[in-house]
Amino acid sequence: MVEDVERIETKRPRRVWEGFVDHIPYVAIIVLGLIGTSWTSIARSPTTYYWIVMTPVIAAICIYSGWRHIESGARVGMVVTQLLQWVAFLVAMELVTATDTRGMLNANGTGLTLLTLLALGVFISGLHLRSWKLCVTGAFLAVAVPVAAWVQRAALLLLLIGLAVIALFIVYWWFSDRLRDKEA
Repeated sequence: MVEDVERIETKRPRRVWEGFVDHIPYVAIIVLGLIGTSWTSIARSPTTYYWIVMTPVIAAICIYSGWRHIESGARVGMVVTQLLQWVAFLVAMELVTATDTRGMLNANGTGLTLLTLLALGVFISGLHLRSWKLCVTGAFLAVAVPVAAWVQRAALLLLLIGLAVIALFIVYWWFSDRLRDKEA
């Protein structure tokens, strides 16, 4: 009991940037997803190469996020499951962009479909990894889909929403850091 009290007393307060660093992976997923959707909408052509490059990055972020929640014996299985899940995402993305659906969907529709796939992939990763932060990230991306479909200039709006969410995270960490400093 005395050791626990000593550990608590010696624990230094976290700074704003330290709290922000903990959430960078989730913000990165949102930003990468919004950039890909915006790029598809603005370029008026599928951004297959963007997603081929970004999908392993998003998979790595999900693996990183789940790594500390999984006991060491189950980590290899978790990595294999996540890799297979994100390969399935790439296959689904390729089917959307390379098949006849391109003739049926305009660029905005293709971008929204890819964002929906990304939201589903991130949300399922969150469920599998028992990471509520990944689930919230996937849910945010899913909510962005109908918002983007509803607004005329969806690409710009999605970027603004993403920036607003990032700004809210920064304000939250700044205030929580200030409160911890006052309590200490």
